[in-house]
Amino acid sequence: MTTMTPLSNDTTDFLRFLKTRFHLYHCSNVFFRDFQYGIMAYAEEKGTHVSYAKAEELVKEVIARLAAAGTLKAVKPGSWMLNYDPFRKPPVKPEAAPKAGVAAAPAKPAAASTT
Repeated sequence: MTTMTPLSNDTTDFLRFLKTRFHLYHCSNVFFRDFQYGIMAYAEEKGTHVSYAKAEELVKEVIARLAAAGTLKAVKPGSWMLNYDPFRKPPVKPEAAPKAGVAAAPAKPAAASTT
């Protein structure tokens, strides 16, 4: 990848950029076209134009590198699972249970219709 040295040097920056464009989370599916359009937008943001065909070549290289590093796991041809802990969603805390001795507010009766 000689034309896009920022992408070849820092895939974490590229992944962060993709996260701003697509819903990327740890264990989410990522598709070939997501990477392709992401590379084109990333290059444009860096002041470089990458053609559709060149982006396709770059995607193959980036995916091979991320798969070798264990960041991507192949699911099907053209789709991968993102295995990247920094993109893990924060845990959702369950609602607190009502305290003992405190009754829940009674439900309001429905308004009577006058027909």
